[in-house]
Amino acid sequence: MKGIKYYFVILSLCFGLSLTAQNKVSFLIDDGFWVGVNRSMHLLAKMHPEVAEKCQFKVFIYSNYHESDMDFFENSDLIFVALHNNGLVFKAKPQLLSALKRGAKVYALNLSHEYDAELQEWGICFDPWTLAAFKSGGENNIMNIVLKKLNKDLHFDCEYQDIEETPLSGIYNYRNKKLHTYIGSYLAERTDIDTQAPWIGLIIGRSDLTKSQYLYIDVFIRNIEEKGFNVLPVFTSQKPGHHEEQVIERFFISCDSLPRVSAVLNLGCWYNTRPEQERVVLEKLGVPVINGIILSTNQKDWEKSLVGIDIYNRSNLVAIPELAGYIEPSVAVVFDDFDHNIRIKNMIGYQMETLLGRIKNIRNLQTKPNHEKKVALIYYSYPPGKENIGASYLNVLPRSILSILQRMRQEGYDTGGQPIDSAAIFNRVMDYGRNIGSWAPAEVDKLVRKGDPVLVPMEVYKEWYDKLSLKIRTEMENKWGKPEESELMVWKDSSGKSYFVIPVVKYGNIILTPQPPRGWEDNAKSLYHDPLVPPPHQYLAYYLFLKYGFHADALVHIGTHGTHEWLPGKEAGLGPDDYPEALIMDVPNIYPYIVDNVGEGLQAKRRGQAVIIDHMTPPFDKASLNPELRDLKSGISKYYDQKSKSPISSMAQFRDLVLRIKTLGLDKDLKLDTITDQNLEDIDDYLKEIEENKTPFGLHTFGVSPDEAYTKATTEAIVSMQKDLMGKDLELFREQVQKNIAKSGKEELDAFIRALNGKYVRAGTGNDPIRNPGALPTGKNFFAFDPRLIPSRMTCRLGEQLAEELIEQYKAEHNGECPPKVTINLWAVECIRNEGTMEAQALSLLGVRPVYNASNQVVGLELIPQHELKRPRVDVVFAPSGLYRDIFPELMALLDKAVSLARSADEKDNFVREHILESEDKLKQLGVQEDSLARRIASVRLFTTPSGAYGTGVSGTVQASGTWEDEKDVAEVYFDKMSHLYGQGFWGTKVEDEYTYLPKGFSKTVFKNALSGTRVALHSRTSNLYALLDNDDMFQYLGATGLAVRTIDGKSPVVMLTNLVDPSAPGQETLEKFLGRELKTRYLNPKWVDAMVDEGYAGARFINKMVFNLWGWEATLPESVSDNDWNQIYDTYVMDKYRLDIKERFKKSGNLYAYQSILARLLETVRKGYWKADKKRVDQMLLQFNETIREAGLACNLNICNNEKLMQFISDRINDMPSLTTEEKSRYKSALDDLRHKAKTEDADSTTDGGNDKIYELQIQDDKWLFKQKQK
Repeated sequence: MKGIKYYFVILSLCFGLSLTAQNKVSFLIDDGFWVGVNRSMHLLAKMHPEVAEKCQFKVFIYSNYHESDMDFFENSDLIFVALHNNGLVFKAKPQLLSALKRGAKVYALNLSHEYDAELQEWGICFDPWTLAAFKSGGENNIMNIVLKKLNKDLHFDCEYQDIEETPLSGIYNYRNKKLHTYIGSYLAERTDIDTQAPWIGLIIGRSDLTKSQYLYIDVFIRNIEEKGFNVLPVFTSQKPGHHEEQVIERFFISCDSLPRVSAVLNLGCWYNTRPEQERVVLEKLGVPVINGIILSTNQKDWEKSLVGIDIYNRSNLVAIPELAGYIEPSVAVVFDDFDHNIRIKNMIGYQMETLLGRIKNIRNLQTKPNHEKKVALIYYSYPPGKENIGASYLNVLPRSILSILQRMRQEGYDTGGQPIDSAAIFNRVMDYGRNIGSWAPAEVDKLVRKGDPVLVPMEVYKEWYDKLSLKIRTEMENKWGKPEESELMVWKDSSGKSYFVIPVVKYGNIILTPQPPRGWEDNAKSLYHDPLVPPPHQYLAYYLFLKYGFHADALVHIGTHGTHEWLPGKEAGLGPDDYPEALIMDVPNIYPYIVDNVGEGLQAKRRGQAVIIDHMTPPFDKASLNPELRDLKSGISKYYDQKSKSPISSMAQFRDLVLRIKTLGLDKDLKLDTITDQNLEDIDDYLKEIEENKTPFGLHTFGVSPDEAYTKATTEAIVSMQKDLMGKDLELFREQVQKNIAKSGKEELDAFIRALNGKYVRAGTGNDPIRNPGALPTGKNFFAFDPRLIPSRMTCRLGEQLAEELIEQYKAEHNGECPPKVTINLWAVECIRNEGTMEAQALSLLGVRPVYNASNQVVGLELIPQHELKRPRVDVVFAPSGLYRDIFPELMALLDKAVSLARSADEKDNFVREHILESEDKLKQLGVQEDSLARRIASVRLFTTPSGAYGTGVSGTVQASGTWEDEKDVAEVYFDKMSHLYGQGFWGTKVEDEYTYLPKGFSKTVFKNALSGTRVALHSRTSNLYALLDNDDMFQYLGATGLAVRTIDGKSPVVMLTNLVDPSAPGQETLEKFLGRELKTRYLNPKWVDAMVDEGYAGARFINKMVFNLWGWEATLPESVSDNDWNQIYDTYVMDKYRLDIKERFKKSGNLYAYQSILARLLETVRKGYWKADKKRVDQMLLQFNETIREAGLACNLNICNNEKLMQFISDRINDMPSLTTEEKSRYKSALDDLRHKAKTEDADSTTDGGNDKIYELQIQDDKWLFKQKQK
């Protein structure tokens, strides 16, 4: 798409106003002042033609100075120079000195501060009047500077005015360019305004007005006025008393006579934002503020870029405005190249239309009656399967959906005539509101005939599809084919007409609908190796339907997290060629999100245009010990007691303790080769640690605070971290925390309704409430922090401590050797939680430390001298996530500089330098021709996915376990996805794409070479909530790093976690201990299991996810999961050893499918040879699996219905069981056949009792898309 170009004709005029002139006047400025000077000289020609006839004016730009008319400049009579701290004026030193020698007058227009004394020695005049006039800016002032100096120095006789003071803040009238300091004078001048029309606030920079860069401002105001709005354009400066929040207070809030704005657009004024003060004012204002971004690049470069917003500007343009609560970061303005090296700010036409659409839709939410609003409540059901509807630590189905619908009904939304209760919601969603894999076409057919889905005819989709950019359409068809070739969620009627099927459950004007599958599941082998796979056509059809078919007033993505914000496209500052932006368009996106995942929530804000409504974590309590651990603890105590009385008789007790310790896996957790009397004390301490561990219980329901008991328990968990509070202060703190927890549920729903009403949502910090009590109460639009402030001085001290601890632990286990290379996984979510502790640790390992300015911002790095370091510099390789790259590109650049600095230290025991030099030689042998290029490539230490891609691909590959047999195949997926180079001048590069003489797969070789020799793979955990088995990301990063190193070197590295959960006791832990403690505090703990099973369908889903994630660790780091671990999972959940009635409770919750999926995953682990389960266990799982098919049918997920090898394994084993009947033996195969084959033709028009007797398709009528009943 091409933006509209808006230029004033005057800007194209030549400066040679009088070719016969005897007096030459020159300006030497940067391109930021060019427009203002240009306009000023044209104004002079218009107002003083007699002067223009005697002078010739030329403007010289620093960037192309030496390509200009040097003779004219050097022979000028009058020269005006704009100065900068960067010393650009020295480029013109010879010509300036020559002109001064000739008698020319040279005036500084502003101060450089650093070089002023030297410039005065040259003879440049720093005239106070000129400096003041230029500082005040504006075309009149610049014109009068010239006129005054012509009079003074060249003896002209022309009139000029004194300095025209430009207010530091005020209101801008674009029609006559006047600036007002009071609303009354502005309104009096704007008699054309329709006072009944709604108002939009606009915040602009004073400097753009003083430099005459108002073209883009005028264009925007004019266009929004044409849409029926009034605009209140307010400008501001950085001076005290004129900061942004003060200007907002003054011009949008302070008195009743001010127009009440519906929304505010801030166009690039981040520089004078004081977030803490501004949040207070914005809450008072009560309407959203949109972040309109001004880029320093041109439109064409931005459109082509995969980065979007430059890595060094991302903090200023996105992160800082977020701290104040701004929403919907939208690229609006670029610098267009007007003439040779002359750049003018210009609005991007199509981006302006999107911005105007967002403003209109906010206004729509404010004014449209609730009963008329159409809202889509979007939940997640991927990979497809009946067991898998939900979100992270949130009870979505049915409890959160019920909570939301009940509140919406109270607020007057049309929720239809159906009862809103848990059972009704659950049954309708399970029957008609879930995704279906391509492996079950009969299920799609059944959904169409018995449910109430939306059928989007192919020709309707194609019309919507044609609205998308050519780039997107080309990518779609290259990967998925033309729309009519689609197979995913496509249904054909008896005439062969094709429709995309969109599952929906209708409650009046509210629809419940699952976000479509991403598409990986249906073509795993080919897609896992492609990091930039676009979503399938049905995914596009879904979002296009919500906009053009359903006409949604708002979308609500329920819980953490969906896939929309992770689609391919720019890292930040997205446009219509980027899938997230192309699909969300201008529709408001409201996103309930867990408070303890700020990092991924920022992705929803920045790439998904979401307004976050953060919600509580589950409640916390002490874990306590399960019965076996409790008996062991008691046994240890009895042993010590008996030992003091009768050492001989206590030996039998000791042998029993050893047996129990090994059965429970405690020796593996603590890496004890043998169990002695001495390390029995360590085991006792470990049991106390497990018992006291702060553990989450159950899930959260959006809009519902925990009960009184859990509120108190969670309060105590938070209070226990406050080591510095005592007495009355501690009690006051406890009381406030308890109040905040108790009111969080209501705050969440209140904020949700505010967002649906188009109002401002309170902004505040997030993260784990136990570590950050300020995250409570929830119901906020959370933010992170200023990335320029990390790592802080305090964090660096902690990083140094942790680095030394890591080295010492490694040396203790490896004969005193220092680890030569460490590979660190970096996540944005972790960096936000621990404020850069891992980065500080990495810097310390490299022997580098930050340099700070007076504002405590990191401004550079310095080497730690070897005499101070007293150890080798450890080589560090980084495997950041794609999100980390997007959120913290400045930190990636900092780490890259740290590697270069460490490399430069020519000293003994510098592993960084040693490895880089070795790599240079290898690269030259591989064909790199230039020494400098070999050194650059060899020095790269940051590797991740390309811009716009996320995830290592390992989780999906491990999920599709039937598609691979050798773990090396999984490692290759990791190498393919993560082998993109960052740093040393590369950004997301495959080197062979840039240097085409290099062989295919060269970058993968570079990545493998960098990983080779890794002795420690390191990650961090900084959350009391998230651990290792409640998500797939930990094994797909840390586990996959270990797998990758093992694949290269034949041996896994030591895998460690920097445990930052308790800020008062940070330290390094082995993976085995961290994983073992998590199993024992949570998943093998009947207290935890009981609470999770009480969550019903959602709790069953969570437990199934946990089993899969344990399989993920098994697949990537088999040494981390033992047969004993699997045996205990089996005993707890299949044999129900704690008598919790697990299977029956799963069944009552409607999610026996989760139980079936657990069994299938356990059997798959056996099939692939990872778990050496005995025959009795395997047979019991097979019988249970077969029985669940009889009781509930098939879950029909990827593993159960699309893993041919597992299907054959189960069928063969069941066929060998003589106790089963023929019908029982064929049950699995028969159920699969039913799902794979559509109903017979003669049954095509039949419906069952209670089924839907209508099919709806979208048809066009009077240029509107309507639901029309289609006859069956």
